Amino acid sequence: MNPTLKDTVKARLNRQTVAEILSFIGYEITKDFKFADNPSMSIAQNGYIKDFGNSNFNYGDLFDYLMIEKNITLNEAVRYVADCLGVSYE
Repeated sequence: MNPTLKDTVKARLNRQTVAEILSFIGYEITKDFKFADNPSMSIAQNGYIKDFGNSNFNYGDLFDYLMIEKNITLNEAVRYVADCLGVSYE
């Protein structure tokens, strides 16, 4: 993977875009940026996802979350988010 692709994609992520991407892939995100099915999980201002509950994910960026929840590699997570944002690569 091109290291700059991750940097390019990550630079476009903020609270709102992370919420939109998570909504696009099927998660229900509330107006106060919490996961509807797990209110202990929320999206911070910087776009990082926090879980104050008991899930297998505690804190990280969207790539970290997708890698754990969808069981995909970092490359797959970066490309998935790049596709969602319309960022070209290759």
